Amino acid sequence: MSTLDINPLQVNTCEGVAYQTSTVCVPVTVTPFAVTGTTTTFCCGMPVVAPDTNTCPGVLNGSCVFTITQDICTAVPVEFGATAVPGSPSVLCGTASAEDICTGCGAV
Repeated sequence: MSTLDINPLQVNTCEGVAYQTSTVCVPVTVTPFAVTGTTTTFCCGMPVVAPDTNTCPGVLNGSCVFTITQDICTAVPVEFGATAVPGSPSVLCGTASAEDICTGCGAV
Protein backbone atom coordinates (compact mmCIF):
# COMPACT_ATOMS: atom_id res chain seq x y z
CA MET A 1 0.00 0.00 0.00
CA SER A 2 1.45 3.34 -0.96
CA THR A 3 1.02 6.53 1.06
CA LEU A 4 -1.35 7.74 -1.65
CA ASP A 5 -3.77 4.94 -0.77
CA ILE A 6 -4.16 6.07 2.88
CA ASN A 7 -7.47 7.74 3.68
CA PRO A 8 -6.70 10.85 5.81
CA LEU A 9 -9.77 10.15 7.92
CA GLN A 10 -8.36 6.79 8.95
CA VAL A 11 -4.91 8.03 10.06
CA ASN A 12 -4.38 7.87 13.80
CA THR A 13 -2.73 10.86 15.40
CA CYS A 14 -1.17 11.50 18.75
CA GLU A 15 -1.29 14.73 20.66
CA GLY A 16 1.53 16.14 22.67
CA VAL A 17 1.98 19.33 24.61
CA ALA A 18 5.26 21.11 24.95
CA TYR A 19 5.96 24.09 27.17
CA GLN A 20 8.47 26.83 26.43
CA THR A 21 9.47 29.66 28.67
CA SER A 22 10.60 32.75 26.87
CA THR A 23 11.08 36.45 27.22
CA VAL A 24 9.56 38.43 24.38
CA CYS A 25 10.87 41.88 23.59
CA VAL A 26 9.61 44.43 21.10
CA PRO A 27 11.14 47.85 20.59
CA VAL A 28 8.64 50.70 20.50
CA THR A 29 9.44 54.01 18.86
CA VAL A 30 7.59 56.97 20.34
CA THR A 31 7.60 59.98 18.04
CA PRO A 32 6.24 63.26 19.36
CA PHE A 33 4.27 65.57 17.12
CA ALA A 34 2.77 69.01 17.18
CA VAL A 35 -0.18 69.91 14.99
CA THR A 36 -1.33 73.45 14.45
CA GLY A 37 -5.01 74.16 14.40
CA THR A 38 -6.81 76.82 12.42
CA THR A 39 -5.06 80.13 12.92
CA THR A 40 -6.91 83.25 13.92
CA THR A 41 -5.58 86.63 12.84
CA PHE A 42 -6.35 89.84 14.70
CA CYS A 43 -5.86 93.26 13.13
CA CYS A 44 -4.06 95.72 15.37
CA GLY A 45 -5.19 99.16 14.32
CA MET A 46 -6.07 100.42 10.87
CA PRO A 47 -4.14 99.59 7.68
CA VAL A 48 -1.71 102.18 6.37
CA VAL A 49 -2.11 103.09 2.70
CA ALA A 50 0.87 104.73 0.95
CA PRO A 51 0.02 105.90 -2.57
CA ASP A 52 2.57 106.05 -5.39
CA THR A 53 5.18 103.93 -3.63
CA ASN A 54 6.33 100.35 -3.83
CA THR A 55 8.09 99.27 -0.67
CA CYS A 56 6.95 95.66 -0.84
CA PRO A 57 9.52 93.08 -1.99
CA GLY A 58 8.82 91.18 -5.20
CA VAL A 59 8.05 91.88 -8.83
CA LEU A 60 5.62 94.59 -9.91
CA ASN A 61 2.75 93.22 -12.00
CA GLY A 62 0.26 96.01 -12.42
CA SER A 63 -0.47 99.56 -13.46
CA CYS A 64 -1.51 100.94 -10.09
CA VAL A 65 1.20 100.89 -7.45
CA PHE A 66 0.56 101.32 -3.75
CA THR A 67 1.49 99.60 -0.53
CA ILE A 68 -0.70 98.58 2.34
CA THR A 69 0.61 97.70 5.75
CA GLN A 70 -1.32 96.09 8.58
CA ASP A 71 -0.05 95.19 12.00
CA ILE A 72 -1.42 91.79 12.96
CA CYS A 73 -1.28 89.34 15.80
CA THR A 74 -1.87 85.66 15.04
CA ALA A 75 -3.10 83.08 17.53
CA VAL A 76 -1.78 79.65 16.60
CA PRO A 77 -3.29 76.76 18.55
CA VAL A 78 -0.92 73.81 18.82
CA GLU A 79 -1.83 70.27 19.82
CA PHE A 80 0.97 68.10 21.16
CA GLY A 81 1.01 64.32 21.32
CA ALA A 82 2.95 61.27 20.26
CA THR A 83 2.54 58.14 18.22
CA ALA A 84 3.93 54.75 19.16
CA VAL A 85 5.01 52.25 16.52
CA PRO A 86 6.25 48.80 17.48
CA GLY A 87 9.31 47.39 15.78
CA SER A 88 10.11 43.75 15.06
CA PRO A 89 9.80 41.58 18.15
CA SER A 90 12.54 39.30 19.34
CA VAL A 91 12.51 36.39 21.73
CA LEU A 92 14.99 35.00 24.23
CA CYS A 93 14.12 31.32 24.57
CA GLY A 94 14.26 29.62 27.92
CA THR A 95 13.64 26.03 28.89
CA ALA A 96 11.58 23.68 26.72
CA SER A 97 9.96 20.79 28.53
CA ALA A 98 7.32 18.08 28.31
CA GLU A 99 6.45 18.97 31.92
CA ASP A 100 3.98 21.76 32.67
CA ILE A 101 6.40 24.51 33.61
CA CYS A 102 3.84 27.23 32.87
CA THR A 103 1.51 26.66 35.81
CA GLY A 104 2.20 29.21 38.47
CA CYS A 105 3.82 31.70 36.09
CA GLY A 106 0.86 34.04 36.42
CA ALA A 107 -1.91 34.82 33.98
CA VAL A 108 -1.46 37.43 31.27
